[in-house]
Amino acid sequence: MPSFVIQGGKSIDVPSAREIADLVQAEERERWRAVKYMRLPQFFGKAAAAALSIGQSSAVGPDSGYVWVIRRVIVAGMTTGATPDVANLYVNDTGSQPLWQFNGNNFGYTFGKGEIVINPGEFLLLASVGTFAATGTITVSGSMIEVPAEMLGKIT
Repeated sequence: MPSFVIQGGKSIDVPSAREIADLVQAEERERWRAVKYMRLPQFFGKAAAAALSIGQSSAVGPDSGYVWVIRRVIVAGMTTGATPDVANLYVNDTGSQPLWQFNGNNFGYTFGKGEIVINPGEFLLLASVGTFAATGTITVSGSMIEVPAEMLGKIT
């Protein structure tokens, strides 16, 4: 660091432009380490009385201070064919607008960055639409990016 003499004979160290740039770059690199590609935690359940509602008891959602950017969701185990099972993916409850609709014939989708964002305190819920024929286990899985909430704008 270059030294400067200030009135009164006191000397101080002032960082050079290169030292400041190195510090800023190191700080930015450290922040990006918090961005993680992850597998969506699986949640599963079975239909009861020809209806399905899974996810509320497991409360699959991000920790405080983080958001999830959902990139892929797979719903396995639904009935296929001419009249496949249909299920909607919601945030928190079925009273909100669905995020997406799945059926036994089209059970997996990918999403663009920022298309589906889950905030702290929110969780995913899968609920059937109409009569649900499948009697086995329905599994929801996928992939996502977890990022500190203040960095969401950098990856969307």
